[in-house]
Amino acid sequence: MQHIGTFTFRSASQVVFGSGTIATLPSHAAKLGKRALLVMGGESLKRSGRLDSILQGLAEKGVEATVFAGVEGDPTVQTVDRGREAYRSAGCDLVIAIGGGSSLDAGKAIGAMAGSDEPMSAYLGGREITCPGAPIVAIPTTSGTGAEVTPVSVLSDRETRAKVGVRGEGLIPRIAIVDPELTLGLPPEPTAHSGLDALVQALESYVSIGANPVSDHLAEEALVRIAGSLQAAYNDGSDLGAREDMALGSLLAGLALGSARLGLVHGLAHPLGEAYHIPHGLTCAMMMPHVMEYNIPAAAAKYARTARLIGIEEPTDQAHAEALVGWFRALSANIGAQRSLGEFGAQEADFEGMVPAILASGSTKHNPRKVTAEDALCILRAAM
Repeated sequence: MQHIGTFTFRSASQVVFGSGTIATLPSHAAKLGKRALLVMGGESLKRSGRLDSILQGLAEKGVEATVFAGVEGDPTVQTVDRGREAYRSAGCDLVIAIGGGSSLDAGKAIGAMAGSDEPMSAYLGGREITCPGAPIVAIPTTSGTGAEVTPVSVLSDRETRAKVGVRGEGLIPRIAIVDPELTLGLPPEPTAHSGLDALVQALESYVSIGANPVSDHLAEEALVRIAGSLQAAYNDGSDLGAREDMALGSLLAGLALGSARLGLVHGLAHPLGEAYHIPHGLTCAMMMPHVMEYNIPAAAAKYARTARLIGIEEPTDQAHAEALVGWFRALSANIGAQRSLGEFGAQEADFEGMVPAILASGSTKHNPRKVTAEDALCILRAAM
């Protein structure tokens, strides 16, 4: 029997999953505080009528909510600082973050920094958030990042043009409410991008050097769920069965990465996303086949097991791994995500300047195959 080693498993204190579970939010929130900062992105919640329903439900349970809206697609440290001021001005004692990964990342950071006077930018250099934070309730409306259960928020800085993952125990929500019905109105393109992000996270956590027996089981189930339902969710956004599988797959991938970490795809995706403003899930989808091909010498056995789990049969591990790369490319093409960096204005001359951030990334450091500067450049050039 192989030596297991040591690992840490972190998650929300309570995860509530299932269609219609958004109705439990007022009761859960009332146990955590009396004044909530409700962090969200655009207008979709308002247009659907859900925002009014949420605010009314909270009020009926004695929770006064202040809405902090307009979180941008790549949330910035400046937005987090503004949110923290809004939290304090309203006398809040609770953060409710609802929306896609960006809204959850911003809300989590606001909650984690609620007790600190330092600017959020002070933590972009790898310093862990250790200050006492506010209780956080996280509610995803996409099936992608798994941010509702992870100890990380991905943030950008307008001034330095940095985009990194900030970590800390205070970023872990107290309660995660995962209601697949909230994803039914998601259009095909964000369904594809967020779903591919979840798929990449499951694959990367599965082959990460931080993978362990617990994260492996979570990643495997996530892979099976997502692989079997992403195309269906893209084709018919009202398919509740597919949406439930995607929501659960995303949740499980988030749990896996919270323990195992990720890999080179995410090390590449953050500087690329910041430089060219490409949606994160699409960036991951573009880079994943190139990174998988690079990783096969170190991860063929796990790629082969993944291939078998999703129904691919080949005579050898090498053939399985290569077939998995082909399957990923075909799925990306079928849901409109087979693109190249060149389409977004990327220039090879930009790549040298990205390499230090790529190599310094904790995700890159957890890649199953060690990455050199030349390796990173070769992969970036291939993605052009």
